Amino acid sequence: MRSVLLLTALAIAAPVALSSQIPVRVGQSITGRLAQTDQKFSDGSRYKMYAFVGNKGDTVAVDLTSDDFDANLLIADASGNSLARNDDGGENCNARLTFVPPATGNYRIYANSSSQAEIGEFKLMVARGKARVPADSVCRGFGPVAGMIEVGQTITGNLTADDPEFHSDSTYFERWVLPVKPNQAFTADLQSDDFDAYLWLTRGHGDKIVANDDGGGGCNARLVYTPQDDHPLRLIVNTARPPHSTGRFTLRVTEGESTIETKGNCRLRNVASNTQTLQQATSTTTQPGGGGGQSASLQAIRVGETVNGTLSSSDSLYPDNTYFKFYQFTAPTGPVTIDLASDDFDPVLIVRGDDLDNSIINDDGGPGCAARVSRTFPSRGPYRILVNTTSTPQRQTGRFSLSITQGSSPMRDDDNSNCGQRAGAGGAGAAGGEHSIQVGQTQQGQLTRNDVLLTSDSTYAQPWTIQGRAGQTITIDLESDAFDSYLFLRGPGISGGRDFQDDDSGGNCHARLTATFPQSGEYEIVVNTADHYATGAFTLSVTSGSKPKSVARCTRSN
Repeated sequence: MRSVLLLTALAIAAPVALSSQIPVRVGQSITGRLAQTDQKFSDGSRYKMYAFVGNKGDTVAVDLTSDDFDANLLIADASGNSLARNDDGGENCNARLTFVPPATGNYRIYANSSSQAEIGEFKLMVARGKARVPADSVCRGFGPVAGMIEVGQTITGNLTADDPEFHSDSTYFERWVLPVKPNQAFTADLQSDDFDAYLWLTRGHGDKIVANDDGGGGCNARLVYTPQDDHPLRLIVNTARPPHSTGRFTLRVTEGESTIETKGNCRLRNVASNTQTLQQATSTTTQPGGGGGQSASLQAIRVGETVNGTLSSSDSLYPDNTYFKFYQFTAPTGPVTIDLASDDFDPVLIVRGDDLDNSIINDDGGPGCAARVSRTFPSRGPYRILVNTTSTPQRQTGRFSLSITQGSSPMRDDDNSNCGQRAGAGGAGAAGGEHSIQVGQTQQGQLTRNDVLLTSDSTYAQPWTIQGRAGQTITIDLESDAFDSYLFLRGPGISGGRDFQDDDSGGNCHARLTATFPQSGEYEIVVNTADHYATGAFTLSVTSGSKPKSVARCTRSN
């Protein structure tokens, strides 16, 4: 279909495009830029047109390369009739073709993008001879673009099942091209009442710069960035979980830096009204870190009944990384008491209903560490009970007992801090023991779902202690074949910033950080990942002195 559209566009553009032709000679290389002011084909993609003289029977090789957009090449005669085209004939999503002019005369080369709204720098090379066959012509990183958003602009959209999907976590996404200016900070906000917003900022090829889950407050995402050049970036509208979430969203980009909020307990407001949808989603998909889901129907519990159940990794997962299971009950006239108890996890009891102004949430209102809700409900309901856990530690699982009895019961209003300690001591999500490393050592480790989950970007982190001496320079290397390594250093005299964190300076998606301890004392090296929820084996080493940084771009696929 795109070929037909382009052929039609070439024919239509032919009479009016002569003034915009840029001359190029065989044997010449030209650096150019697709801009917002350039002409468009009927599919919305922009192009620049070049003119060259071809001799009949000569062989001409044409290459179009770009790190900003997915390159597309077209060659036409002087009348605009398409003669040759190529999309990914070169390496890394670049275009390459060999052309033999059928007659001596004037020909056109269209430097084009493969998707609408794509802009940026490119290099066009026209040479004699046959184009070299690429070692790998598979295009990775680029993909369909939903449109363009500029600083100062707000866009409303709808994430649907027709959008592309990240196969790693079964979430839908949309790419939006963002033109930027050097050294001008911006804030990007992604808001939605329908899903837990997750926002990525990447370069053209998909290389991740930064991502955020709930930095915009509630379940909204916010990221702040200051570009160092004017290469266009890409904002990726995505969801945190559950898989295959869809719905309406608002994407806004404003000038300047806004505060990124610390993640609270993100609970989507419409999760109660969309209970069945959530259940259906988890019954047909696999959560990251869990097996298949549960049935779409809600299990009923009656007043006077006790239900013994198990909260497992196959249950639904909240964005705060706590599992939950739904029950439904009909309320009688008068007070009732709902109790949730467990010896395996610290229980949280949530009750929702259409006639309740807010969700009723209780942690330690019952005996010991049990959760309890005791009250008179405004109607018969039905009401929904969520068997849940505290958010620390994450992903707690285990057996529980849920009961509803007629009449009121006393509720504790103090917080039992020992409950969280008890849950953390078990195997339901507790982090591993302390780790330490010394200068000159190399250690093997494993990043798992039992490690600390950083709520700012939904990545797991594992701290390693190291003793530092004021003025001492060290190099920390973090390597992993399982995830894109990220590390940072914290401790006395360190207030954050780029000087004490690294992503890919070790080459091949490995992290390397050279730092000088500001003071003497105990510091923490934090083993982390660039991709949310990634886990796996790693090697951590610390050497004295500095090491050179790699400038190679991380090209490992997500």
